Amino acid sequence: MSLNKKTISLFDPAHPGELIRETIEGLHEKNGPKFTIEEDAQHLGITPEILSELIYGKQKLTPELAARLEVALPHTSAEFWATVQENFDLAQAKLFH
Repeated sequence: MSLNKKTISLFDPAHPGELIRETIEGLHEKNGPKFTIEEDAQHLGITPEILSELIYGKQKLTPELAARLEVALPHTSAEFWATVQENFDLAQAKLFH
């Protein structure tokens, strides 16, 4: 019996936007009231539309945004965020090839 790697995946990384959403929600739980997506976007220096598309997996995380996240989100680095995007992209490529 052979296993089809397209049906079984042991490595299915989350879209970076999912991790960003969870990180922002965690910070709000720890530090006080929840902000609106507009306030979170303003804190990151991006538009609410870009943040919304990113957290819902409709947009890729750019190197520029990875650098912004490094500044805005404690204990993360631009390299971490770039690696999350790279792992997601690679998994998607393997899934469809």
